[in-house]
Amino acid sequence: MSERLHKLLAQHGFGSRREIEKWMLAGRVLLNDRPAQPGDRYVEGDRVIVDGKDVTSRLRVAVAPKVLIYHKPLGQPVETRNEAGEAGESIETETVLERLPRVRGARWLPINAMQRGDSGLLLVTTDGRLADALSRRAAGIPTSYAVRVLVTDPDFDVESIPRVVRYNEQAVEFDRIEDLGGSGANRWIRVDAPRAHRRAAVRALFEARGLGVSRLIQVRFGPLELPRDLPRGKHRELSEAELEALYALADLKPPRTDREPRHEPRRERNRPAARRASGRVTGTRRSRR
Repeated sequence: MSERLHKLLAQHGFGSRREIEKWMLAGRVLLNDRPAQPGDRYVEGDRVIVDGKDVTSRLRVAVAPKVLIYHKPLGQPVETRNEAGEAGESIETETVLERLPRVRGARWLPINAMQRGDSGLLLVTTDGRLADALSRRAAGIPTSYAVRVLVTDPDFDVESIPRVVRYNEQAVEFDRIEDLGGSGANRWIRVDAPRAHRRAAVRALFEARGLGVSRLIQVRFGPLELPRDLPRGKHRELSEAELEALYALADLKPPRTDREPRHEPRRERNRPAARRASGRVTGTRRSRR
């Protein structure tokens, strides 16, 4: 049974399908010692090399794709340590991907784009198909933010915050704004948007009303909410229901949960002698009925 090579490599976490297609065009992927092309198919017995390393054995391991939800702290880079930080941001020397547990035969891929200065809900997966499909749909995936603002006006009404703001000469729209309460002059406000926006655009929404923003956290991506009991810098695997909802958002079938490496059946010699002898008649063969 054959399968498209770039799809198979993505399933094993080498990268998204689009990334792997670019690698193929750049000559970084070899199939049976010849440069692979995006349409090439892999069959059992083929030899695959990526960046000079033979990865054939990794492709033979059945790995069930995983998805983690991670509470990203402010100032922590996702993939590379040389991301530029902004003034006042804390600096994390360990990236998100370095903090996550290692997975045999795969690697973690971010699903929703986040920069060093972003914080909150970050999704990562070992399934390159899922990461690629959701990145293609990013412009239409609802996202929510929890924003802490300084409110000095005792007559402040959350309905006075505009739903549309100008940012970078473009109109940025928001669907819903909800007052979550707070203590003193600090007020938490939830903002629902039809798609993810840069944090500067969300800040601009409140600055248009004369409100200063002290914290901004992404709390929703599509059907998933940031768990209230998940501390910053910690992660957990998605539940089966959450996985189904996320794959449905990507218009993909959810992964099978029983795709573990197969074990060879025990040999006859490992069974007790009494059980080996049971059901046999010396010198004859049992008749079939």
